[in-house]
Amino acid sequence: MFMGPNELSSIDQNDRIQRGDSAAFERLFRSHYDALCSFAVRYTDSAAIAEELVQDVFARVWTDRSRWPAPQNQRAYLFTAVRNRALNVGRRRQLEDDWIEAETALAHEEDESADALSAAAMDSEPHIFLERAVASLPERCRLVMHLRWHESMSYADIAAVMGISTKGVENQLSRGLRALRRAFGVAH
Repeated sequence: MFMGPNELSSIDQNDRIQRGDSAAFERLFRSHYDALCSFAVRYTDSAAIAEELVQDVFARVWTDRSRWPAPQNQRAYLFTAVRNRALNVGRRRQLEDDWIEAETALAHEEDESADALSAAAMDSEPHIFLERAVASLPERCRLVMHLRWHESMSYADIAAVMGISTKGVENQLSRGLRALRRAFGVAH
């Protein structure tokens, strides 16, 4: 195969990139960038995100050039790297969406519980009202509060019993106290 004066074999181009030849890297970038962006859009459904992740892949190639594995087939290597990066972005986006959805549902549930309790039970005996307020909390929150207040357990012990972190215990107690304050109409 004949190569023109500006064309490099993949192996020669890899060697030059590893040695820091920015012109060789630019040729690699320009020859694959558009195709990689088009490919990435299929995973991300967003041209902007696709361009960003392709740029990230090329930035990684350049910053890690001395350790770059110098693939025989640069095109296959780059497409694989972009695909893996796109899948990671998709998984992270799904986790973020799931977390936001769960937090929104929890906040809505807390608001509904507090509103129902404050309207129906404010004229009851305070200890009965408190029992009803605690009973209306989500199960995990209610259990954490029970272990802390009735069993006098430490955060670490509660975490071990519940199979959650001590930070999770703190979060559950915080949520429960916020809901109880709302139920009693106490500003927090």
